[in-house]
Amino acid sequence: MDLDLVLQPAWRRQRRLFLQLAAIAQTAWLAPFRASGRARPPTHAKVSMDPTPVHDGRHDFDFLHGHWSIRNERLTKRLAGSSEWEVFHATQRCQPLLGGLGNVDDFVSDWTRPGTDERFIGMTLRLFGVESRQWSIYWAGNHDGVLDAPMTGAFADEADGTRAGTFFGVDEHEGRPVHVRFRWSQASANTAHWQQAFSADDGATWETNWHMWFRRIDDAGRPVHEDNVIELRQYTMRPARRDELIELFEREFIESQEAVGMHVIGQFRDLDAPDRFVWLRGFADMAVRAEALTGFYGGPTWKRHREAANATMIDSDDVLLLRPARTGAGFAPPSKPRDPHDAGSSRGLIEAGICLLDAPAEDGFLARFERDLAPRLHAAGAELIGLYVTEPSANTFPRLPVREGEPVLVWFARFDDVHAHHRYEAALLADDAWREAVAQSLLHGLTQPPQRLRLSPTARSELRA
Repeated sequence: MDLDLVLQPAWRRQRRLFLQLAAIAQTAWLAPFRASGRARPPTHAKVSMDPTPVHDGRHDFDFLHGHWSIRNERLTKRLAGSSEWEVFHATQRCQPLLGGLGNVDDFVSDWTRPGTDERFIGMTLRLFGVESRQWSIYWAGNHDGVLDAPMTGAFADEADGTRAGTFFGVDEHEGRPVHVRFRWSQASANTAHWQQAFSADDGATWETNWHMWFRRIDDAGRPVHEDNVIELRQYTMRPARRDELIELFEREFIESQEAVGMHVIGQFRDLDAPDRFVWLRGFADMAVRAEALTGFYGGPTWKRHREAANATMIDSDDVLLLRPARTGAGFAPPSKPRDPHDAGSSRGLIEAGICLLDAPAEDGFLARFERDLAPRLHAAGAELIGLYVTEPSANTFPRLPVREGEPVLVWFARFDDVHAHHRYEAALLADDAWREAVAQSLLHGLTQPPQRLRLSPTARSELRA
């Protein structure tokens, strides 16, 4: 899949077309006799396949059906030692064919061919060979309307329990033959990741030159989020530089993070600590978290702005890894999408109540909180909008430390404004039942009184009143 082909002279495209037609004709001729002979991968490539008839691979691309928004990160010069990437966006709709043995999609991008105002449009046809148990992937674009020779391969189980697909083929780049590798991974319900690599030395080394980060979108064009794991991140800022980071964050780091598989839930100023910035982001699961963070922190946006961001911070390692305490205990989906151009004033106040525990919350404190503490918070005027406990899994992205070995329970509550929160605090101070519940909890789970953060949403925070 090479947009550089758009710029090739006519004689080279004609030569390429001849080679492709010959390859497709050979594929059609050999198919009845040797199904596995179509576009055989290089001899170094070994693609594992599930031999059992229960799962033969024909449904491995089912996750791709539907409507997607795609962030493309494409190396501007290939096999030339370049580190310059261009970013463009696209949408895609994919639908099944042949009762699930194939699918077809359309790829509509905002990338335009140099010298024209025509957007690049592509399509992919994927077909599953019942006998070979391999997929053949064909690509075509509106620059020539010709199907490329197929990439072939299959999905296999990864060490982390996920499935990933690897596909090989042969192509040309600037007049010389190259081996091509596609890889599909991070196939959760609402996210996926495709990447392309070239090899000019028969597969001894590979250069990744294109990433596509897929986010499923609903009928209104909004990303569909699964926040089964969240991070509560508290940054200590250099004096008077919090607003500098917020401006950079909201301009550069919201959509770019969400495009690669995470959800930026909210950003806040801590009203009681002028040099503290607090924010939340969510992930479908820990495997998605690992790949999404790898994609963002290894991608062009972070590389372009990381020095400016890091210069505003003293410490960014105060991070709690959390999951909803029970089914339905997490944040509800937002009532309306975040406006990418919203620069309005912040609204409302969010309280984060952090309970440090001597044992996992599920060992008894969660039930105590819901029975004794939550009703008092509600009676004082808090609208509880989320209840989370420690996610016990190992950190899947060690480059960013988290507070491990610290069991916690964290509640989140919404208030109309600071005055409403003042009335709530006064009600708690006057509530004998609240004080008694906290005192008993200090004997049964709490290691110290709950820490309560007063958080003012920033202009583009999704989580707000």
